[in-house]
Amino acid sequence: AGADSGGSRGAVLSRAMKFLLASMTKGRDVSELFPSVVKLVGNPGLSPEVRKMVYMYLVHYADATPATRELALLSVNSFQKDLAGGAPAVRALALRVLSGIRVPDILQIQILGARKCAGDPSPHVRRCAAMALPKLCGRALTVDASLAGGLAPVLRTLLVSETDPSVLSSAVMAYGEMNTAADGTEDDALLHGCYRKVCHLLTDMEEWGQVVALGLL
Repeated sequence: AGADSGGSRGAVLSRAMKFLLASMTKGRDVSELFPSVVKLVGNPGLSPEVRKMVYMYLVHYADATPATRELALLSVNSFQKDLAGGAPAVRALALRVLSGIRVPDILQIQILGARKCAGDPSPHVRRCAAMALPKLCGRALTVDASLAGGLAPVLRTLLVSETDPSVLSSAVMAYGEMNTAADGTEDDALLHGCYRKVCHLLTDMEEWGQVVALGLL
């Protein structure tokens, strides 16, 4: 009976989340349900499918208002746990939610999350890590420049070690946004270690990545 009850609850949650996501795609504001949805992140019994849909909702609303931002902060520990386990799609979405919260107090946690995901075995997760770096760098420069300096090794690792064209595309685009030094001049040092590789994989990269790469090369 317990298993049946759990299965029924899972089915109800799945239908509810599908309804919310469908409403979002139609432009409806369903943010009033954010307090209920964000609590689901801490539920260890969620199926991977439902957890993925929960994060898709949170990506949209976590930083929408001061109220949702504050509620999202209460679930930061749960976001961190999902960075370390679950399906790659869930890890990627967890990072997107975590890095999207514009609160200086958790900037170090966000940077640690991006650093962890940059070494993830899944290319999809590494790509999300690369995409998070410019956002975090911009915030770090306004809070503590030394934190921004800590992002450079993460970007360097992605540029030098990455072999997946989609991840490299995102890393090159992140480099394009982050390669301005404090004096306003372009800093090309990070590009030296991956110049030949970018040239070699250029035709396999995504179109926007190709545009940025050609400009940098």
